[in-house]
Amino acid sequence: MPSYQQRLDSLAARIAKFDNSREHDRFVELLKDVATVVREADATGAPDLSDIVEKAGGIYDSAINWAYGDGDFDFLPSYAHAPDAPPVEDPLHRFGIGSGAAVDLLRILSMMYQERGSAPIPRQEFIPDPWTQSHRPHPKSTRISRFHDNVVPSVTNATPFARTIYDARCEVTSDTIACPVTAAIASDSSVLAIAGQGGWKHRDPVLSLYLLDEGSTNPAAGGDDDNADSYQKPLWRFMGMEPGLSEVAYQIALDTPHKLALVADSQRIKTFYWGRANEVQFKGWAPSRGINVHTLDSGRYSGPVAVLPDGRIARAGKGGFALWSVEELATHRGGKRVGRGKFSTEGSLRDNDMDEIERSVGSSPTTTVKFAKGDEAFAPATWHLHEPSGRMIVGENGRESHTYGCYMIDLGEGGKKVTRFLGHGGNAIEEFSTSAGDPNVFATACADGYARLYDIRHPLPVLTIDAGKRSEFCTSVQFVHPDGIPTLFTGSDRSQSVRCWDVRARAVVYELGTGNNRVCALNWDAKRSALYATTECDYMDRNGYTHDYRHARIPRWARLDPEDRADDRDADMEDEDDEYDQDDDEYDSLDDDDDEHNWPKSAYHNESFFGYAYDAGEHVLLRYGFKEDPDISELPEYGQASLDNDGYW
Repeated sequence: MPSYQQRLDSLAARIAKFDNSREHDRFVELLKDVATVVREADATGAPDLSDIVEKAGGIYDSAINWAYGDGDFDFLPSYAHAPDAPPVEDPLHRFGIGSGAAVDLLRILSMMYQERGSAPIPRQEFIPDPWTQSHRPHPKSTRISRFHDNVVPSVTNATPFARTIYDARCEVTSDTIACPVTAAIASDSSVLAIAGQGGWKHRDPVLSLYLLDEGSTNPAAGGDDDNADSYQKPLWRFMGMEPGLSEVAYQIALDTPHKLALVADSQRIKTFYWGRANEVQFKGWAPSRGINVHTLDSGRYSGPVAVLPDGRIARAGKGGFALWSVEELATHRGGKRVGRGKFSTEGSLRDNDMDEIERSVGSSPTTTVKFAKGDEAFAPATWHLHEPSGRMIVGENGRESHTYGCYMIDLGEGGKKVTRFLGHGGNAIEEFSTSAGDPNVFATACADGYARLYDIRHPLPVLTIDAGKRSEFCTSVQFVHPDGIPTLFTGSDRSQSVRCWDVRARAVVYELGTGNNRVCALNWDAKRSALYATTECDYMDRNGYTHDYRHARIPRWARLDPEDRADDRDADMEDEDDEYDQDDDEYDSLDDDDDEHNWPKSAYHNESFFGYAYDAGEHVLLRYGFKEDPDISELPEYGQASLDNDGYW
């Protein structure tokens, strides 16, 4: 019988010869055969398992390159799941299109069938029933949630905290933010940091800090301290700052012991202090809150940033990584520059805000480390500290390297690749997530539209979740264990919602509305049982104008403050029956001259999908605060997207 290595060699030859871009299914079957070999080798404890995995990884690298090139794939289907554990799907969106687009599609298909004299297509095949006809497990489930039928979650009366989350009993609040790039939360849930872009044509970096331990009323809500009803509930204290970088920052990390937020562009890293006065000192200096403490010169190391447990900062680059010791770094005490010389702004796109660029060159790395021989081209694009082992989980960016590896590496041993994990089929792993509830498992969100769970002791995923329906990226994932129950939250871009998945039940439990915004990042606040979704409005251009909106068609029950009158409920039932039979300009369940409520023409969800028809109309941070007895009237204010500037950009 051929060895595992020989079987892989045979499959590699067949895949290399494959040149039919129309036979996608046959190509994917070959990739599944490779996974079968690896799975058998893992199950039998093959002594050369690491070599087998690495060979399989090389096969997959070449295959994925072909798939997105000559193979003409838009999204590569899952190929590494076990045959008896297919990807978990969302049956409510089985066609990969939202209820908004489904209405238009149904009209077109109905006209075609009518012309042919055929029976009309059942509406329920494409369009979910209105929220009023959907299942809700608890009277205090938020109206901005939508539950899936026939799902029996893993929660019981013995897991009351988990039941609160699985019932979506939460208060939902929002805050306007700059166009977001990425976000991070401190390990003690004290601070949420968001890196964004603002200014002229979004060329300026923006750093926003939410001090979660220090509740502060939202000034945007108006009112004063003597009129508490005019405020939103105290949630956080906010700090927004200009980080002084020459480019938009795409990397962010938090140093919780030193209370430093790290934000980085391609050349420098800057740290900002969020602690109280005299709480932490740096070389004898106790900076005030919000002050830029350090500048680091990262040179050619332009990849992800991490704060290590031993007080060091690491930044990856092609072929190696750089390290700095926080305690040894020079500071900006007294406003002085850090590093020799003056930082050059040549080539910066911030041509209207050059005076905002801080000109420190920055501190050179304490040390730089080259990856092992043969890994000179290895360039981590995403990484995450796996705290139990002290190692980094790393993902490559296939767009740049044409390799798609996911590894666990040991920085203490020069970035040695300890383990390779197989199964990703997108250009990049968007995010990693780990949970103290299971130190051996981590989650990934991938550009192929899937979220996956991996056990660090095995090379293939133990669970694959089809979050994107092969039509969108899975942009973010959070892995949590309320009352010990493994739970995933996933965020995507085009479907404009957050989904909650029960890992044990292998099912999606519900989704949370995001105001027709794409999800850029998810962060879990364990201290307050809150999920933060950093979201971007695709319908707002770089000058702040909204576009591609129409008048909203909002049922009365889906208003922010629904009127509880029998005649309204009766009228709503008529609205629901008629909604899909009327043209856009013939239906509006609000007043005919209502210009305040508008809805994106290409929104994934229509106005009746959730119990509250909410459109953000701008970039927002959403907070879903779970509690046993929430005030379900706590919902974000409807946005103010206008039709006046439609088509402006």
